[in-house]
Amino acid sequence: MIETNLPRKLMNNQQDEDVWTNSQTSVNFYAMKKETLHAFTQISVVLTGFSNADLTGTGLIATYYETVLKELGAEETSSLLATFERIKISNPEQITAQEERQAQEMVSGPTFKTAISQVIQLWYTGQWNATDGSSYIISSHSYLEGLVWKAIAAHPMGGKQPGYGTWSYPPLTFSSNS
Repeated sequence: MIETNLPRKLMNNQQDEDVWTNSQTSVNFYAMKKETLHAFTQISVVLTGFSNADLTGTGLIATYYETVLKELGAEETSSLLATFERIKISNPEQITAQEERQAQEMVSGPTFKTAISQVIQLWYTGQWNATDGSSYIISSHSYLEGLVWKAIAAHPMGGKQPGYGTWSYPPLTFSSNS
């Protein structure tokens, strides 16, 4: 089952005059437009190097957006997304050299360097790492779906076991073409 705190109506793109809020984060889901989640997904594709399908497949886009919104605040989150959208990346999965330079300037710039690092770590580890050194795992689902496992072609310890007898197969090997 996909873990999300979004109301079922919003997940199914149904609009109603009701205003939904998540009691944990006080996020107004009616105001959180589909475009905002799309923008968060697009910046996440560029920052992680994983495809839109990979990120959507985790079932954690809305949960991670809620976490970023809660931890960074609405103003910084909105500013981060707006700055990214000004780069005008046409296809986040195949960015051009110019788009890559612009994104690199944004990533290395002092304004968003910490926030971007936190978003990347959130996707890869499933935990939020605060600037004060504290951290917390978002959920057991976020740990299991951390991109680090896919990046290293492994399974999370204690979850998603590969199955009986898989030790008899040779490990995956990677070659570097660069």
